[in-house]
This record gives sequence, structure tokens and C-alpha cells, in this order.
Amino acid sequence: MSVTIDGQLQRIIDELVSKGIPLEAAKKEFEKKYVAAAVTRASGNMGRAAKSLGIHRNTLRAKISLLKVKPPLKGRDNS
Repeated sequence: MSVTIDGQLQRIIDELVSKGIPLEAAKKEFEKKYVAAAVTRASGNMGRAAKSLGIHRNTLRAKISLLKVKPPLKGRDNS
């Protein structure tokens, strides 16, 4: 059985709403995790990460600073 993004998001949203998580807190945490994942997937290459997110590299750097996203550790095996 294939799980759709809509179905996955709906389950997460239902859980957050039932726990009383404010919209702003949920949005900030989602954006933080999404940006961190893009940077990690791009092995810390801000240009590639920004392109995958559809934003300018400078915008990505500002978001990383604002959201306090920790950049991936370069040259270290995280397994």
C-alpha cells in the first residue's frame, strides 16, 4: 500500500492539533527540520541545498541563522 504525502501530513497535523501545539511552533519546527535535511542531503553545500529548496543561497543562510540550524559536520562519519 502506498502512503501519500497528504496522508502522512494529515496524521502529523492531527497529532499536533490534538496535543495543542500552536501553529507558529509547528511551522518553525517543520521549517527547521526541512532546511536541516536539505543541507545534510547536499553535504553542507549551501548552493545545492538552496537550489533543492527553491530559494537563494543568501536566503538559506539567513534561515539557518534565524532558525538556529546546526550545519552537518564535514568529514565525519555519522553512522
